[in-house]
Amino acid sequence: MSNWGVGRQLTFFLVFLFILIAASAAAGWYFWPRPSCEDGRQNQDERGPDCGGSCVTVCSDETQPVRVKWARVLTLVQPPAAQSAGVYDVAALVENPNPNLTLLNWSYNLRIVDENNLFITRLTGTLNLAPRESFLIFETNINVGRRVPDRAFLDLIDTPIWRRSITEDKLDLSITDRQFTPTPPLLKARLANNSLVPYRDLKITAVLSDSEQNAFAASATAVAELAPGEIKEISFSWPRSFVNEPIVIDFYPHVATDNGNR
Repeated sequence: MSNWGVGRQLTFFLVFLFILIAASAAAGWYFWPRPSCEDGRQNQDERGPDCGGSCVTVCSDETQPVRVKWARVLTLVQPPAAQSAGVYDVAALVENPNPNLTLLNWSYNLRIVDENNLFITRLTGTLNLAPRESFLIFETNINVGRRVPDRAFLDLIDTPIWRRSITEDKLDLSITDRQFTPTPPLLKARLANNSLVPYRDLKITAVLSDSEQNAFAASATAVAELAPGEIKEISFSWPRSFVNEPIVIDFYPHVATDNGNR
């Protein structure tokens, strides 16, 4: 075969090889999975695999842990007959210090012990916390039989799940005109929605504390819906009079979150 024929075949081969490589590259580019927040890799602007940056999932080094402000047994809530039968209320105040992160499905144990630190019972649950939200975990009518509870502890069960929140704003609510009547104990107040959006499934918990800000009683009420600009009266009651009237009254409103958004 002449050199011309060999050169022609080589040219055809090189052209074919170029077309094959180009087609393979195009197919690979077309079918290769695009970077995402669910590909198990650290790409895009992520701080870690599928977390941080533009991903909704938050990396662990971006979060501040939930703060447990206090947890205690409320011994002055139930009437004497009920307490002698071993029925008590327990509360714990927790806070999400993160300004733009929502906590989802946080599992906890509320552990109750006696004065000798011996275990009595455990209450479990899950909660969501909006950015910078303080929330009162409140369990009522807990029957402990003949045991006498003395202290409560809040324990974290598993790793919290954090999501970025669309807004850094808290609930735009105000609670005013509070009035406390000692006998029988009754607390009334006015709840106002100062935002431009309605709130649904609101839960408001009131905590009564002494002069040293030690909580001794709590009660909760629910509001099904509160329209923008709407004001409703809310009330909280207890079954018997307290030894002393409350010096400090705190309210903790809460609304259910959905996928990290209000």
